[in-house]
Parts: sequence; structure tokens; C-alpha cells
Amino acid sequence: MKRAVIVADVINGFLKFGNLASPRMQRVLPCVEETLRRESAAGSLIIFLHDNHAPDDPEFRMFPPHCIAGTDETRVVDELQPYTAQAVFVPKTRYDGFYETTLEAELAAFGPDEVIMTGVCTDICVLHTVEGLINRRYRAIVPRYCVETYDSPGHNGDEVNAFALAHIHDVLGAEIAG
Repeated sequence: MKRAVIVADVINGFLKFGNLASPRMQRVLPCVEETLRRESAAGSLIIFLHDNHAPDDPEFRMFPPHCIAGTDETRVVDELQPYTAQAVFVPKTRYDGFYETTLEAELAAFGPDEVIMTGVCTDICVLHTVEGLINRRYRAIVPRYCVETYDSPGHNGDEVNAFALAHIHDVLGAEIAG
């Protein structure tokens, strides 16, 4: 069975430093690292999706400036660097990893039977990219400990993460593993 693994935004700007960095999101690292170790050894396609914004990106009307192209915020965290050598990098400017990116072409060229979705934020980029996978008829699997979101006023991470996982399963039809 051919698999692809998508790692959404496990980059410095969300896990280590910057306006949207949240230590809570570092919880995904052991699960994502184990998944990449296992799937790399099995020959799966590894895709790193990463925010990569222009300094005047319209998204900054909703969120503070983050992950500006060319900065260290857009770099995959050190813990996952060993898996980057053979990986595909897909920069993105929106929540949906398919929007104006090469993700669709990369997946089509590889032809996976299923796609494992990992990363942050469960309720934003993970959710919208899983929707894109389902809409393109991919079998999507989301390991529950390989996704996480942030805490902030009005955004309780536990509640929002639970809602997003339920929506991904109950509405989109993706499998939640673990």
C-alpha cells in the first residue's frame, strides 16, 4: 500500500518562536517523528506543508504577522530535520494546503492509496487540508496525537481540538487513528 504523509506547519513559527508560536503544539513532536521514521522506512512520500507569507499577506487582518517568507519561522523544527532530505516542501499562504500550491500535483504524481495527515493547527490548516484530501477522494487518516492546536483567549485548545477531530471524522469522513 502506497502512503503519503503530510506534515502541516510543524515549523519554528508555530512551535518555537514568533507571534503564533505555542508550546502546546510541541506535543505533536513525538508522534510526528515516530510516524515519519516508520513511513520513511516504508518508502512513503513525505510532504512538509509550511506557511510562507508575504509581509503584507491579507491573512494578517485575522492573525498577527507570522511565518514571513525567508525567515527562520518558516523552517521545519530541528527535531524533524532528519526527515527533510528526501521530503517534498510545499509552501502555502492559506489554510487549505491545496490552495494555489503544488500539493495536488505532488500527490497525483505519487498516487498514494492513503494519506496520513499530521501537524498544527487541527482546527485551521489540518482541517481545511483534510477537507481538500476528502474532496479529491483520498483516504485520509489523522492520528489524534499527531495533531494539535493552540490556547488563547476565546480559543480553548482542548475544546477546539476535540471539535476539529470530531468534525474531521463525523463530517468529512476521515479516519481518526490512535
